[in-house]
Amino acid sequence: MKKNVKDTVNFNKEILFGEIGTLIGTQLFGHYASKIFTSPTKISVFVVLGSIICGSLFWFLMRVYDRKIRKKKSNKALAKEISYFVMASISLAVCIYYPTLFYSTRHFLVHHNVVSYSAIVSQAVAFLLFLVGMNVYRHVLIKWKKIIL
Repeated sequence: MKKNVKDTVNFNKEILFGEIGTLIGTQLFGHYASKIFTSPTKISVFVVLGSIICGSLFWFLMRVYDRKIRKKKSNKALAKEISYFVMASISLAVCIYYPTLFYSTRHFLVHHNVVSYSAIVSQAVAFLLFLVGMNVYRHVLIKWKKIIL
């Protein structure tokens, strides 16, 4: 497999693994929040918190694991790579992912009143938007800055 294709696959694998963490976080936090609160708004806030905490943790662990497997041991290089994506990731998450997750979860809770269904469908839509955005950003970095990530 070509290096740039393999790098793209690894990049998307890391994002997907982060999304698995997000799925776990949204379900756990949403479930427990629904036991404490009845407000769709409060439950939706906890769904977003679970997404942030678990998604970030799983993505970071996969990023470190991939670097270890590829024998890239420099912590400085890892920090530099992560620095390229932190602001883009935060921006996309704040502007697209979390509002999509919050409002669509709230919408499904108000109309269907099922926490797990609401969080999963909302997360799928938010993730697809986030994945496209991160890949476009990575492509721009590679083309304009000549950075291989």
